[in-house]
Amino acid sequence: MRENTKTLFVVSEDIATALNLLESIEVEVGFDSDDPESIEQAIRAVEEAINTRLSGHRGDARIESAILRVKLDFRCAILDQASSDEDDDEPISSVYTLH
Repeated sequence: MRENTKTLFVVSEDIATALNLLESIEVEVGFDSDDPESIEQAIRAVEEAINTRLSGHRGDARIESAILRVKLDFRCAILDQASSDEDDDEPISSVYTLH
């Protein structure tokens, strides 16, 4: 039983490390709010940065769930910014950071 406890502790530590990495992601993306493809490219760039940052910590259902949640948060933030800046003619450059 003691081995299981130690194994569970190690797994929990790995999850904590992955979540800390996920929370500290900082990505700078630029996009044209009038160009849907530009917006999608920005979203894909953020998602790729997340995938790269967490590549060594994938597989656990809790980590995967957290990754999906963070990707959705970034997607929503980009789409919100794009829709709120529809009247501007200049491309948008933003840094998104999780805390």
